[in-house]
Amino acid sequence: MIRVVALAGLMLVLVSCGEKMASPPGKLRGQVRLEGKRPMMKSVSMDAEEACAKMHAAPVMDGTAVISETGGVKNVFVYVKRGLEGKSYAPPTETVVIEQKGCQFGPRVLGVRKMQTIAVKNLDPVTHNIHPMPKNNRDWNQSQAPGAEDLKRRFGFPEVMIPVKCNVHAWMRAYVAVMEHPFFAVTDAAGGFQIPDLPPGEYEIAAWHEQFGDLTRRVRVEPGAAVEVPLSFVSNLP
Repeated sequence: MIRVVALAGLMLVLVSCGEKMASPPGKLRGQVRLEGKRPMMKSVSMDAEEACAKMHAAPVMDGTAVISETGGVKNVFVYVKRGLEGKSYAPPTETVVIEQKGCQFGPRVLGVRKMQTIAVKNLDPVTHNIHPMPKNNRDWNQSQAPGAEDLKRRFGFPEVMIPVKCNVHAWMRAYVAVMEHPFFAVTDAAGGFQIPDLPPGEYEIAAWHEQFGDLTRRVRVEPGAAVEVPLSFVSNLP
């Protein structure tokens, strides 16, 4: 009888440990807003490339700061900056695509995993050039003719952010973040974002924007909980 009780006790301990290890993940969600005066959007001049200008019936607006009517900021890169130390995640097999379409990069801001394949497509009838300018990774600078095969590259080291330009068309800009983990997002047109499947714990969340800079916030994620993370940049315009 004693052996049975001891075995039952051991099984209870194992079940308890298993339950602890299997704590359901949580989720971060929120909106990034701009407080204060909004910057004026400017139109992009494509006069230097007639073929580019002909692709657009209306003026193309510069995408540096896209703010919704309610103050939401588009194209903010939100990610877990601290709290995942010691954890490792295998790179995904999916390919991330950067398009050159209408003489613009799309998306303007994106996140990829370290060693994840990036495919660059030229969907325009003109030659483009893609030139990432990293600090921690090797840079590359390559032209891509209309109808050419996709350029496929990978970045081997984490880096937030890598600016990307086209040496042929000066108005073309994009930004790539290279991450060790999958817990990041880019805000939508309303400034909203979601980062699912985050293990319970204490984290430092960071947000980056090409004009408004960086901000951080500490959060705690409970098992199975959705944590609201409102983030606000403050405009320095008078």
